[in-house]
Amino acid sequence: MATYITGRDLTLTIDSDSYDAQASTVTLTTELNQAVLEVLSGRAYKTIDQTATLSVEMFADWGAVGSLCDALWDAALAAPDTALVASFVASGSTFTMNVFPNYPAAGGGAVDVLTTTVELVVDQGSVTRA
Repeated sequence: MATYITGRDLTLTIDSDSYDAQASTVTLTTELNQAVLEVLSGRAYKTIDQTATLSVEMFADWGAVGSLCDALWDAALAAPDTALVASFVASGSTFTMNVFPNYPAAGGGAVDVLTTTVELVVDQGSVTRA
């Protein structure tokens, strides 16, 4: 029997703070960096390493208590090369990684609820799943 997971089954934590109420979409993209070697007997494949990005679409919460926008901005300004612990739970799987902070975009349309997307590079592309 199939199990269907919705976005409401996800939880997001960055630097020990939960941001389920601000985030509307969380996507982890992991990609293998693989070399294709042409040898006499045919092709051979060698995985060198991997890269990963955590993409967070969220409602802009500038200035609010516990603001994710403020936390990411301040961390990117103060220590852009210092990774923050991040995790998200998708149903029964927990994905844990260290991400580098990045600046969320600010602004939006007059009649819109303000949203922003931030791409967080995963340190060494290293993600664990439990």
